[in-house]
Formats: sequence, C-alpha cells, structure tokens
Amino acid sequence: MANEFEYYRIHRKNDKDVPLLDEDTNCPTYLSLKAPVENPEMLLFRLGKPVPKKPIMADYHSTPKSVISKKIFDVLNPFNISGIQLLPSKIRGKNDEIFTDYWAIHIYHILKCVDVEQSNCSITFMLSNIKKIVLDRNILKLIPLRERLVFRLKEDPAFQLFHVSVVDSIMATNPTGIAFTNIEAWTDRTLFQN
Repeated sequence: MANEFEYYRIHRKNDKDVPLLDEDTNCPTYLSLKAPVENPEMLLFRLGKPVPKKPIMADYHSTPKSVISKKIFDVLNPFNISGIQLLPSKIRGKNDEIFTDYWAIHIYHILKCVDVEQSNCSITFMLSNIKKIVLDRNILKLIPLRERLVFRLKEDPAFQLFHVSVVDSIMATNPTGIAFTNIEAWTDRTLFQN
C-alpha cells in the first residue's frame, strides 16, 4: 500500500464561531488514562472561553481532546479501531441548553515513532520548535496497519494521529469544525493557518 505510512494530525478548523470546549463540573477525567475505560459515565463539557458571540455547534470540537458529532461517530464506529474508545458526551451551550449526540475520542494507543534523525524539532517531554516531523517507518511496519489506524505520539501525547484511510472516510462526510494536516507537513505555525 503506497500510503501505508501517511498520517494526519487532527485539529480544529480555525473558525472563530466554533467554540473550544472545557470539561464541565463533575465531568469524569477519563481522557488522560492510558487504558480503556470500563463502564464509562457520560462526559460533560461546556463552551470554553472566550465563548463566541454566536457559537456554532460543529461536527468537531476540541478540549483540546477531540469531541465529535454523530456524523463522525458513524464513520469511526464501524472501523472498530484498536486503541480508541468513543465515549458518550453532552455539551452545555451558551444558554445552558444541552447538546447530545456527541462523543469524546479516548485514544489510549500510544506509539513512540518519531524518527529522531530525520525530524527537525526538539523532543523533551513534548515536541517543540517543529520545522519537520518524520515518522519512523521501521517501527510502524512492525505493527499491522489495522492496529495503528489511530494513535497518539509518545513523544507528545497531544498529537493525535489518524491514518489517511480514516481521514478520507471522515472528510467524505463534509464535516464542520475539523481539519487534518499531514504530520510530515506539520510545523509550529500549522494551527494558525487552517
């Protein structure tokens, strides 16, 4: 497969009307766990500050973790992706209205796979000064593609990576609020360009 090692970082589209999210009062803190959650409770989110004047509920929001609508859930769920859970969520809106049919993506599959020799970035407890990130194909090829469709980088767990096959399926639905950038084209300035 020509694109076996093609991965994209998921992030919010730069749209001032699509709000960021914060965890609401009494929201379980599952998303930082490095294991699946047994019998998860409903996750509760609220609009993050600054709240847009006219917030638009989109198909993708970040907390900075990923929260998706039913449209994207319906794409991801049939993949039965190893290492992730889609956790039921609700979002409290600007006027305390409740938006249902949202899911948080809990990615507990973590891979150390940045090619240190080929990349041009600082790697400490996170990635910084990023001019270029290259994934180590020698590490990735040891893992069947089915087991690495979605994962977080051990070098920086904020980097949630999606294989191109998953990205193409999501983007075919014309979702709102979401952007993907090829990880090998990612720089420190990428978030401000989309």
